Parts: sequence; structure tokens; C-alpha cells
Amino acid sequence: METTNLPLEILREAVWNPNQLDEKTLEKLKQSIKRYGLVENLVVRSKDGYFEVLSGNQRLKVLVELKIQTVPCIVLELNDSEAKLLTQALNHIHGVDDLGLRAQLLREILSQIKQEEVLLVLPESSDNLTSLASIGQEELSVQLQNWQQSRLTKLSHLNFQLTNDQKKVVEEAITRFIPFARGNKSDNPTLRGQALYLLCQSYLDKE
Repeated sequence: METTNLPLEILREAVWNPNQLDEKTLEKLKQSIKRYGLVENLVVRSKDGYFEVLSGNQRLKVLVELKIQTVPCIVLELNDSEAKLLTQALNHIHGVDDLGLRAQLLREILSQIKQEEVLLVLPESSDNLTSLASIGQEELSVQLQNWQQSRLTKLSHLNFQLTNDQKKVVEEAITRFIPFARGNKSDNPTLRGQALYLLCQSYLDKE
């Protein structure tokens, strides 16, 4: 394994990589790279006279758009099956946030950086960012209860793809159920997750 600067003209996307970003998220990635630069190297392998990008296809799109000439890359020698396995691992191995700590971190960020600037680089919507940052702002007893829930509850992440129109409908439905989620006693400390659960439960109860 070696790290070297490579010109973009000899880099190619891995066409078999299923990981995609919608236009809105891709724009946030672009703003992040413009603000901070490329802080994570691309991972590539040599293939047929060029270098195939195993991790960083979306960053590559942004870098081409920004007319960057060369980028630092980690170069690996992998066969097809190992390359695909590594790509899947890099796409899907992620940690899970402690919501209380993340809320505190977001409040610290928002106290120093304008919300509109934060929204340029973070994936959250304005409403979602506000909801996240408000976690822990309740009276102490509620704050402790939510913190304990976030520590004890094994929260799972759901990944699914929607068209833009479908996404708008889902977002509106969840937003409408948030008032019910606020007053519901559950082991899920996330407001939007609880709203989605209640929405699904309401549908099932009608059957």
C-alpha cells in the first residue's frame, strides 16, 4: 500500500459501486470540499492502464467539477473480488452517534458558526438540525431520561432509496407526526425516528 498524488485524468469511477448520492447531498459534499479541502484520500487500484476508485467516487465527481488537477490516493493491489469486498466495507462500516453528545457538539458548533453555513456541509435539514440540537435542553429529569434511553437502546439505521417526490412525501408525513412523538413514551429517544415508528404503527393498527 502506498499513498501518492495522481492526476484526475487517469482516475475512473468503479461502475459497479452501488453507493450513490442525490444532488442535494452531492452539493453538500462539494461545499465541504470547497471549505476544508479533500481531507480523506481516495482509495484506488491499478487497472488496465488507469486507476479505479474504490472509495471516493462521489468525491471524484466533485473534484472534476471543481477542476482539481491532482489528488492524494491510497493505491492498493487487489483482484476484483477483494476490491468489491473492500468497497462494500468502506461504504457501510460506520459508528453510531451518542445523541446527547452529538446534540451538545451541534450546539457548540451553532454558537460559533451560522446555521446556514452549517447546513451547507451537514446532511440534515434545517428542522432536523434544530431538533437534534435541542436534545438535552429539556428539564434535567427529562434530559437524564433521554440520555439513559440513548445509552440503553440499541438504535438501528434504515437505508433505503427514494425519488425526490417520494422523499418529500415521507418528510412531510414524519413532520406531521412529530407532535405525537413528543408526547409518546417510548424507548426511542430520537424524535424523527419515533415519529416514523408511530406513523407505521398507525397504519398497521387500521388493518
